[in-house]
Amino acid sequence: MIERFKKYIDETSLLSDGDQTLIAASAGVDSTVLCHLFKITGFPFAIAHCNFKLRGEESDGDEIFMEDLADEMKVPFYSTQFETEDFAKEQKISIQMAARELRYKWLNQVCHKIGFQKMATAHHLDDNIETVLFNFTKGTGIKGMRGIQPTQNNVIRPILFASKKEVLEFAKSNHIIFREDSSNMGDKYIRNKIRHQVIPVLESINPNFQESAGVTISHLADVEKLYNHAILNLRNDLITIETDKSGNPVIWKIEIKKLLASPAPTTVLYELLHGFEFNGSHAEQIIQSIDNQSGIFFYSPNFRLLVDRECLVVDKQTDIDSSISIEHHTNGSVVEIPDGKLTFRPLDNCADHLPKNNSTALFDEEKLSWPLTIRHWKKGDVFQPLGMNGKHKKVQDYFTDKKLSRLEKEKIWIMESDEQICWIIGMRSDERFKVSPKTVSCLMVEFLP
Repeated sequence: MIERFKKYIDETSLLSDGDQTLIAASAGVDSTVLCHLFKITGFPFAIAHCNFKLRGEESDGDEIFMEDLADEMKVPFYSTQFETEDFAKEQKISIQMAARELRYKWLNQVCHKIGFQKMATAHHLDDNIETVLFNFTKGTGIKGMRGIQPTQNNVIRPILFASKKEVLEFAKSNHIIFREDSSNMGDKYIRNKIRHQVIPVLESINPNFQESAGVTISHLADVEKLYNHAILNLRNDLITIETDKSGNPVIWKIEIKKLLASPAPTTVLYELLHGFEFNGSHAEQIIQSIDNQSGIFFYSPNFRLLVDRECLVVDKQTDIDSSISIEHHTNGSVVEIPDGKLTFRPLDNCADHLPKNNSTALFDEEKLSWPLTIRHWKKGDVFQPLGMNGKHKKVQDYFTDKKLSRLEKEKIWIMESDEQICWIIGMRSDERFKVSPKTVSCLMVEFLP
């Protein structure tokens, strides 16, 4: 057991030279054996114990036992007590979930405060098998089927290779004293039902069930690595990212044609979207909507997805009803808007400053009524596009001609004078406000995205 313990730590790179480890110990056989293995092999460690106050005097006895063990081993000891039942009721979660949340939060605080590089838990092979069976029962993906990992962030599981039977045999052969947790004996918790009722049946079918299950879990962990590698390649191929002026991602586009040509499009889409808080049900509905519901939106807590003609377009949910009022301008004055800024410059000679691109517009200032309003477009908006001899056109139709998605339309800003559109900012100005040979005062407005 000792040699396997050292070999497992080495093979999985759980510890580096100089690492100080905080062992989360309950007083049960698993964590007590883990403390002894650390002591025997010489890895530096301390012991931490949480008293969840769920079993009265028994819980208090566990705390005293662990403090005595730390004293015997001459290692630091840290402990805390929680009103676990009260916390579970306040948060409306299960006792097990409450204990886990309280435990890891406190352990991380101790690690940060004292300076421990690693936190060790005593999960073993049986725990891993139970976790996989639990996840399988509730429904899971490949991540749930590969079970508990040897390391996750700063948490390590150094005896994940050993079965419960091996841990008990090591304790017995080395005369290690530990305390039994009475709550492990009943079937109140789902994991206990799996441990006491499900696994014995599987062992009756295959006496070597634990060994074969451990091998299968190891294979599935490798499968997940291959799976993640494939998803990363697909993500790089399928997603195009648009950034703001600071280089921050603001729009993500997934090419529909490539997505549908990929293996298992729904699963691929789920993997691409779960970072945006969409779930598996969303992915199924989005795939089903692609052929006949272009223009539909799907929403997660902080993001939205538009099913467009050629792409699925994702962006953060924002308030699109805001507007900005511009009372007047001075030469060179700048007005900030969410997607850039507008610079105003009065000109004496318009002919010398004809716009070279759509980011600049010229206006006959006498035709403008102040204050100007900057707002997003809305349905029903109509303007007279410059160069169309006064013909009216719906802004929505103009956007359609430009093949803009709904999401892109919502990001367009309108400059309005006395409730008349004078400029679709960055795109097209209005005929009614254009400069002419009779223009006396000319105003140039430049949009810098």
